[in-house]
Amino acid sequence: MSLRSHDADVHHLLPRSMGGSDELSNLVTLCDGCHAAHHPNLAGGLARRVIERWAMRLARWLDNEVRALRVDQNFGPVLRLFGTSHFRGGQLPIVLAALSGKSILVVSPTGSGKSLCFQLPALLRQRITIIVSPLKTLMSDQVSGLLRKKIPATFINSSLSSEEKEIRYSLVGRNAVKFLYVAPERFFVKRRGEREALSHSRPEYLVVDEAHCVDQWGRDFRPEYGRLNEVRASLGSPPVLAFTATAGVAMQKRILSSLGIEDATVFVRGVDRPNIALIRSSVAPAARHHEIANLLRLPTLTNRKVMIFVPTARIGQELQKDLANNGLEVPFYHSKLGTEWERQELLKRFQGESRPIVNHIICTNAFGMGLDVPDVRLVIHWQQPASVEDYLQEFGRAGRDGRQSVAVVFTETGRRATRDVGLLRFMAEKTAGGAGLDEVTVRAMLLQRFSQIGDLTALLESKNCFRKGIVEYFEGQKAPARQGLGRKILTWAFSNESKPQRFRYCRPMRGF
Repeated sequence: MSLRSHDADVHHLLPRSMGGSDELSNLVTLCDGCHAAHHPNLAGGLARRVIERWAMRLARWLDNEVRALRVDQNFGPVLRLFGTSHFRGGQLPIVLAALSGKSILVVSPTGSGKSLCFQLPALLRQRITIIVSPLKTLMSDQVSGLLRKKIPATFINSSLSSEEKEIRYSLVGRNAVKFLYVAPERFFVKRRGEREALSHSRPEYLVVDEAHCVDQWGRDFRPEYGRLNEVRASLGSPPVLAFTATAGVAMQKRILSSLGIEDATVFVRGVDRPNIALIRSSVAPAARHHEIANLLRLPTLTNRKVMIFVPTARIGQELQKDLANNGLEVPFYHSKLGTEWERQELLKRFQGESRPIVNHIICTNAFGMGLDVPDVRLVIHWQQPASVEDYLQEFGRAGRDGRQSVAVVFTETGRRATRDVGLLRFMAEKTAGGAGLDEVTVRAMLLQRFSQIGDLTALLESKNCFRKGIVEYFEGQKAPARQGLGRKILTWAFSNESKPQRFRYCRPMRGF
């Protein structure tokens, strides 16, 4: 055992395993070199720790951005706590911005390591960090992962008993918890005691996970997402760290405005998925079931993961029936499928965590927000989704292991295209009409939804490179940022940037 204090290792002369005690007479202060001499098998790791400390010192001396970090802060131990020794590409600038006290918005696909970008800065701060998360299953999964690493974390939601909530709020009040996950509605519950417990916590950061919900749900489905600016003020206006898998330039501005952080730094990473071939195929709705069946019969996809996105439950059920008539039994996941247990069980079967394993699945966009299945080889869209943001998030389920994968979207051209677009506009009108909002708000909502539908339609019909159009939609026209010498040193010491295998294929609209 050794206890670390800056450059010194406090070393047991006689190890505990051999009867040594923690008395001062059995402790000696050693530099890393001497410590390595006592433990030759640890020499490489100890040498790396010396490099890490000197890299941090040099970076602080050379770079104003890094200078905001405390002298004793070191990324190495925290990275190892999360089971890694290096940042992935693009994580380091986000972490540095958060540690400097800036509010940020990060647009990055699920599975790219967004959680580390707020968990690491939070661990280097003293007080609690509150994470706003939309779904109970996401909260539970995140907290379970942190607890496995012995990091104190908890969640509070409506599934807990009053007694359990009281215990957890007590832990929060004593600063015994590092991460607290809650839904946005938790800040507006009727019980005054709960609201005060949250407001008195004075967190280091307010993290907004799945931040696109602020824009998509903030006015109709879950209006509390539109009031997170109020929540931030009640918590003492901590920096906001917002994360989403998908938000174009226009949506980014709306999210920042809703959260009241218009001056936040925006990071967009991983939009271009070079290992995914993007195929636009002009196929009439009546022929799409046949085309999907042909794809599923390909020998290369027999035991590979395939996701088929459909716009409505009716279309999904029709597709499932037609595939079954052709000898292909494919389960269909949608929000009204059986019980919560049945839906979770199907999700686990697709993840390979339950038997019998499911490799091919039909699903609506209700399927697994935040789901991370690394080996999906093919994503099929029965028709275009309602926005470029939705499309990126859904086709981005493919190839998260970096291996070559394919995304196919069926479209119509010319006058026939009005059928696909008409269905999306009808669904938007139905949602807006049932939201119980005033006429002016409904009109504004529909204009926004129709504009988003039109943006994706224009990209699909364009003769220009589809991939390039998607990237520009999210990133805009940005000049590459200059990297200071201090940042370069930290990148060398702590980052491990690997490029995925590029699939140079972006097929225009033609039949198979």
